[in-house]
Amino acid sequence: MDIFCIKAVSLGDLEKVLISHDGAGPGSGWFLDKIVIKHKEGEEVQEVVFPCNRWLDEYQDDGKTERELTANKDGSLMKTFLKGKHCFPTIVFYTIVFPV
Repeated sequence: MDIFCIKAVSLGDLEKVLISHDGAGPGSGWFLDKIVIKHKEGEEVQEVVFPCNRWLDEYQDDGKTERELTANKDGSLMKTFLKGKHCFPTIVFYTIVFPV
């Protein structure tokens, strides 16, 4: 599993995200487990989970390299795992890479 943390400006309340890649180069596809966006306002940390569990690969799954993901209103599954991370706001991509 690869985890990427990206510091970003506040994006407000998110309900959907669009993620894609251009498919350039051999083996460019990847499997996206979920996207987690954390935001801290004062002492309160908010977290939104966008489950995917699909390939972004023109040769796997349905062949799409773009996904529109809808927020899972219960992000409690990731709160324990990410507790203690102090880079806010943060976008975290959880990917599992499988050889093709």
